[in-house]
Amino acid sequence: MRLHRLGLACVSMCAVLTGCADDGVDLRHDTQDQRIPVSPNDAAGEGASPEEIAPAEARDIPGTSTVFVMNTERFFTSVGVAVRGRDMSANPPEIHVLHGNTFTRITGTPYGGGYRFFNVPEREYYLKTGWSFIITDERRVEIGRNRLGRSDAVATAHSNIPVELGLTNLAPWNASNTFPGGSRLQLVSSEQDVSGEVVLQDLVAQGATSLSTTNAYAYTFTGNLPVFEAAKGDDLYVNQISGVPHGLLPNGQVLMADTIVRSMNVPALDYTADGVTPLILNGAMQEVPLSNVSLEWRLGDYPALAPSVHPNAIPRGPTLFIDASAHGPEEGWVSYSGEVFLAMLPTGASFTFAHNLTYGNPYPSNWRLVGTARYPYLNMEVLPGIGGVPRHTTASISTTDYLEDLVTSPITPTLTPPQALAIDGIPATSQRVVGNSSPVISWQPPANGAPTAYQVNLTHYDPTYSTMVTKNVFYLPGTETEVRLPPGILTTNSIYRVVVTAIDSPHFEVTRAPFQTSDKLPKTSASTMSSFFSTP
Repeated sequence: MRLHRLGLACVSMCAVLTGCADDGVDLRHDTQDQRIPVSPNDAAGEGASPEEIAPAEARDIPGTSTVFVMNTERFFTSVGVAVRGRDMSANPPEIHVLHGNTFTRITGTPYGGGYRFFNVPEREYYLKTGWSFIITDERRVEIGRNRLGRSDAVATAHSNIPVELGLTNLAPWNASNTFPGGSRLQLVSSEQDVSGEVVLQDLVAQGATSLSTTNAYAYTFTGNLPVFEAAKGDDLYVNQISGVPHGLLPNGQVLMADTIVRSMNVPALDYTADGVTPLILNGAMQEVPLSNVSLEWRLGDYPALAPSVHPNAIPRGPTLFIDASAHGPEEGWVSYSGEVFLAMLPTGASFTFAHNLTYGNPYPSNWRLVGTARYPYLNMEVLPGIGGVPRHTTASISTTDYLEDLVTSPITPTLTPPQALAIDGIPATSQRVVGNSSPVISWQPPANGAPTAYQVNLTHYDPTYSTMVTKNVFYLPGTETEVRLPPGILTTNSIYRVVVTAIDSPHFEVTRAPFQTSDKLPKTSASTMSSFFSTP
């Protein structure tokens, strides 16, 4: 069960903002690897300039210049980093240039492993890739991502698989349905981008130390399973997670936190998910060494910030995570690699949380641990024109860093939410109809902190599934305080909501490499959210 990757309502990569802008194409369907030139000139020969190799009719006019867009993915495994250029021909990037209240679209052409755009004005423009827009004035932008797992992994069509278990030496099973608290099993691969949870369809006796069943299945947090190949070292960790008591909170409540208590590293295996063939996991679980870390989280500083999230927002239950960072770069982490520790604190907690935490960690010592302290807020509204039960919308203030750095000083909201959120100059915190097909979303900087970037998430109501889904994501430098929605994004007779998140991450190069450098730490974020708004 993964809360800050999948959302508290439905149980990332996304409250810590590590992967919310994926372009929807599964990288494992790419057909070939290629080394991307270090310079856009490399493909034309050493020392050649773009102007020298461009046909005369395609050269830049005065006041404009060429923009190069690359899509270089880096795949992290225990043996190192593989670099792969991603083919963008099926969904090529576009540039949209704002002139007053209107946009001009510029298309590019393949060049040097990426795309080249001529005659782009030497000022800010909107770079569109998938459903994401990067607002930048850079002449070279990298839209590739960091990935876990092998670059040559082959995807199957299945994210749910049958499982057969024959496990011994479990820690005494806690059959409680409480969360955190009850025992559960998670799967994590060290060489593939795979993490997930096992669902047991038979009851397990309280205190049981062995488990044998063919009536179970596993689902992944990371999309369809790849093909596992023993010859390439594709292994699995089977982790037993259980609640560990951590004494009393200041309000007298017992703190129960989940952590890994037993683990088994399954040797490299061959397995191809086909929806029928079970994944067989047999063996003795091993006791996991326990470690301790002390921290101070000043929760009393957060409830008063609820009105800056939304005038009707109320504080919810703060959550503390410790995650494993597999094979990550020195300055950051790549993706979720299994839950190490999870503590959920009481709703609206306003005391100082000073605690010594115990966690189990079965992973190699070079998998650094990442801590996230997240304080969420909730707003309830009825959908305009539809009615029914109120729908909840959430936003949060969070801090993420390597665990050893996170705990060096008290955790406080050093960055607060953006202020004065508006649509076409009218406050966005009450429901209304927006008639402009290309409105301006604007805000003011936070009262505290200095953002290095902003992320604007636009969601819309999908009546088919009766839920809000991501429509578009905009990435802006921290100096900007507005974004105009390009025409065609808002459709008639639809319902939307916008969340603007301020980000303070000193190594996040949002205008140059928005998706690769979003992995870098430390990172703090704080969000403000609109009410639902609709179009005629």
